[in-house]
Amino acid sequence: MFASAFLKGETWGFPGQPVEHVETHAAHVFLAGDRAFKIKKDVLLPYLDFSSVEKRRSVLAAELEINLLFTPDLYLGVEEVLGEPVLVMRRFPPTALLAWAAAHGGVDGALAGKLAAMVAASHAQAPRRDIRGSDIMTGLGAQLSQAFIASPDIFPPADTLEFHALYEAALRCDRQLLSDRSERGLVRRCHGDVHCGNIFLEKGQPRLFDAIEFSERIATIDVLYDLAFLLMDLWSSGEREAANMVLNRYLHLRRKEEDLSGLSLLPLFLSTRAGVRALVTADLAHELALKNSMKERSQALDWFRDSVGYLKVSPPKLLCIGGLSGTGKSTAGAALAPLLGAAPGAIHVRSDVERKVLAGVAESERLPAESYSRQASFETYAACLARAEKALAAGHSVVLDAVFARPEERAAAEQAARRSRAHFAGVWLDAPPETLARRVAARSADASDATPSVVEAQLSYDLGQLDWPKVDAGGTPAETLQRLRGRVPYRFDGPA
Repeated sequence: MFASAFLKGETWGFPGQPVEHVETHAAHVFLAGDRAFKIKKDVLLPYLDFSSVEKRRSVLAAELEINLLFTPDLYLGVEEVLGEPVLVMRRFPPTALLAWAAAHGGVDGALAGKLAAMVAASHAQAPRRDIRGSDIMTGLGAQLSQAFIASPDIFPPADTLEFHALYEAALRCDRQLLSDRSERGLVRRCHGDVHCGNIFLEKGQPRLFDAIEFSERIATIDVLYDLAFLLMDLWSSGEREAANMVLNRYLHLRRKEEDLSGLSLLPLFLSTRAGVRALVTADLAHELALKNSMKERSQALDWFRDSVGYLKVSPPKLLCIGGLSGTGKSTAGAALAPLLGAAPGAIHVRSDVERKVLAGVAESERLPAESYSRQASFETYAACLARAEKALAAGHSVVLDAVFARPEERAAAEQAARRSRAHFAGVWLDAPPETLARRVAARSADASDATPSVVEAQLSYDLGQLDWPKVDAGGTPAETLQRLRGRVPYRFDGPA
């Protein structure tokens, strides 16, 4: 509980003004005027200790120091109010939260790209820590299992046993990779709590706040585990395309091979994130009287079931989308990627993007004709397949879009799938010549350099024997997507 005076505007220097109260599992936030005032609850939990004024003062000072690294203009200082330490912050409207945008379908491709860039930048500056990633995840798994077992009133015991078995199996498979990533400097002192409720939008840019302050141990994690919270939160909010785009853009911006191999850790990381949220929600439910906690109990059970679900993965798939320029390969690939394979969907490899990467130029920069020579195209396809195979080897599905005009290019893609023991499907998009020319003429700020004259030249290609099923792509993107779903031998429903 808290003093009733905290609900009076004069307590905060705003006499006569209303005070809004927001409660979390470990804090009270009071909103008055243009300020937000946070006090920690007097609680002792397995993962935090705010049980004395001195401890609450110390942790708020740490919260101020850490968050000044992320959003220095948001945090204003620590004060004493009614004998209680208070963190003072600049207030922003609730509609500025990414959680609000996610709940209202407002996370588009542009924002997803900015989110990926924000997280990648935070990881680039995060200090390295010499801690074994396998020890971190082993400890988290044990903590979750014990907590679930201790709450049979919320988490069914039989399901808890299944979680424990699946988690232990994942740890056995991932232990060496977790340790290897630690040695490569991928365990860092991260924000630690990157979810939609800890990101706000200001002047069109996402900004992080409310980093983990109460435990260096909890915030010292693998960078992909840090990213996994945002992916999981977007996915569970129904923003699955956004979650997929954030992952793909993050991987593109960093361009690190260890991130592709690290994809095999995503089921474990996503499961742990959902499990932690189940645990925190259960703690909140236990604070409330039984009759007042049914919503929290139901939410905790839902998060727990997600945690189990993320650990149930199927073999990876390689879907190749071919077709002349203007058939909508990249548009179709981006739409299908969130629906294919384990959460948050497939890695999307675009030949247009990989060609620009090889040339060392920005995606929207036009390349000279020699960048489209036979040799340059061979190198581009080799780079696409190498990237796809790294993801497939990590157990993650891939959508690869390229023209695939030559039989040997199509055969190489099928061979890559066989080497990776991945399921393969290839499709060929087809559309009338006038439609292709109109579409490429209308493009702007795109990685493709195709023009109507390029389309005209492609129309004379000898495609050889085309074994991939043809799909009519002359209509709208939604119509093409629907036809693709009917022609590709996969269940395009994504994980639950």
